[in-house]
Amino acid sequence: MTLLHFGWFLGAGFGVQGWGDPTYGIGYDWKQPQVYQDAARLFEASGFDLFIIEDGVAVPDTYGGTAEVNLANARFVPKHDPLPLVPYLLGATQHLGIVPTLSASFYEPFTAARLLATLQHFAGGRLGFNVVTSGSDLAAQNYGLDKQVEHDLRYDRADEWVDVVRRLWRSWDADAVLEDTERGVYADFTKVRPINHEGQFFRVRGPLNTVPPVEEPVMVQAGASGRGRDFAGKNSDVILALASTPDRMRDYRDSIREVAAANGRDPDAVKVLFVVNPVVTANAEETATVKAARAELTQAAIDEALQSISYLSGVDFKTFDLDAPLPAVTTNSNQGTLDNFVKSAPEGSTLREILQVRARKDGLAIVGTADEIADHLGELGEAVGGDGFLFTGQVHPAHVHRTLDPLVPALRRRGLIRTEFGGSGLRANLLEF
Repeated sequence: MTLLHFGWFLGAGFGVQGWGDPTYGIGYDWKQPQVYQDAARLFEASGFDLFIIEDGVAVPDTYGGTAEVNLANARFVPKHDPLPLVPYLLGATQHLGIVPTLSASFYEPFTAARLLATLQHFAGGRLGFNVVTSGSDLAAQNYGLDKQVEHDLRYDRADEWVDVVRRLWRSWDADAVLEDTERGVYADFTKVRPINHEGQFFRVRGPLNTVPPVEEPVMVQAGASGRGRDFAGKNSDVILALASTPDRMRDYRDSIREVAAANGRDPDAVKVLFVVNPVVTANAEETATVKAARAELTQAAIDEALQSISYLSGVDFKTFDLDAPLPAVTTNSNQGTLDNFVKSAPEGSTLREILQVRARKDGLAIVGTADEIADHLGELGEAVGGDGFLFTGQVHPAHVHRTLDPLVPALRRRGLIRTEFGGSGLRANLLEF
């Protein structure tokens, strides 16, 4: 089997960890950094390359026109800003890449470039940043807009955003800082210059007033739509990907690699990591019990699924009849996520049938014993061609230990996960294999 990259995607962001679990709140406070530091230490000891922290900037009230379900279930809200958490995670680890989320729609390029450069000095090359375009109208309304701009235009803006951020990092030559005490010259003014950018979306003079990072942070992105794939393949070092079958995984990875090559990039330098949710059981009997429970379509499960897709798509799915064929649905928000949801069942299916199919397939979940899951991930890696996986889930202690304590040894027995870190920094670790 092939050595693969692994990481953890905290899809709940810096929010409530473990709500609904019997161990919720025992020995930790989700608002304090310790629970995330403990998880990061475990990820590093397990051989993970990176820890990605999702973010959002709205209280969702799309589903039924109210925030009731989201607030009652601590789903997407509350959510604290992940950027202040980064130094705590860096201080708790030595090799793990730390990847907070930033919105290219709401962070100005100069602010982002300066902030990330500063954090990368703390990180010693271990920093990444997950770029999102924030499709939510609710989020846009928190930044003075009536609604979010058109989907493809957001990616046009993000393309320019990435270009400006990188040009700001490069506005100081690598040898600009002299620290020449004899001549009394800290930096050579001829090697620090404005970028004088005037584009469609931004006007930025520069130069950056922060010493740029020795190594630029690793960029992560999750483009799923056609335009999103173009953006990701052109700009990203790591792609956070969602796909539920080997064929769809392989097709997606191939499409990203094609875009990368078309933009003059080495496709092997772009790592496509698929999000999976391993649910480890003790034996076949427990596997059957867990699968049956997860497939039960209760009203709570319906509300959970529909409030999630409502928030991510900006479409209120509570307005649709559960037992009528789902009408054509479009969105200016997360088009790939909506497309994946609608196509879960055959065309003409009712909303209830779509939910039933998704419950039976259980989305990204892989339920089984540690050995069964490790075998499955190895086979998936072979079928897809690489590059690895991002485990997802909350990081309350019971969950991460319940998942990783049995699963990591099984992965190691198969030679699927690294046992030591080489090079220095996140980029070097990603390019090692």
